[in-house]
Amino acid sequence: MTKLKQQQNSTLLLEHAFRQYHAPLYFYVLKFIHDKDQAKDIVQDAFLSLLKSENETQIGNLKAYLFRTVRNNCLNHIKHTLVTTEFAQNEKERINREIEFFDTHQTLVERELQEKLTESINELPEKYKIPFQLSRIDELSNKEIAERLDLPVRTVETQIYRALKLVRENLAHKGMILFQLLFQKKIKHIS
Repeated sequence: MTKLKQQQNSTLLLEHAFRQYHAPLYFYVLKFIHDKDQAKDIVQDAFLSLLKSENETQIGNLKAYLFRTVRNNCLNHIKHTLVTTEFAQNEKERINREIEFFDTHQTLVERELQEKLTESINELPEKYKIPFQLSRIDELSNKEIAERLDLPVRTVETQIYRALKLVRENLAHKGMILFQLLFQKKIKHIS
């Protein structure tokens, strides 16, 4: 048989197999995969396997060959899906553990900073402590503080400046490098 005749026979065999077995194979795959697009791909791969097979003439039972190929492709797909799902689940759990660790660590650092900040503020002389707390904790403007304490605005500004300087120095002595937080106008609730 010539090569051209062989190709024609192969094409006819493939067309016949496709018409006869495509639908049954597709529904067979859907029982296992439950994804229409993936089922189509698996069936298509079986026909491509048949097309690539150099020994088409030695395939004894075409129907059995196609169903076996589809079944193996389904098993491979399921194994791959399980591995992918397990990897994704493990990765999700790892990320959650890292987030929990970071949150716990961050909370501890913030709590320590908050305690040292509170200590530093409590150690301020009263004439600096009150304007500082009104400014940074109660978020009053310098003008409002001056009216409330019956002081000139410039005096309030000076007292807040000196309070900041003392708190910075105190925190630096306590080994707190994060004292830059004091430069923020808003300091979260300090008890």
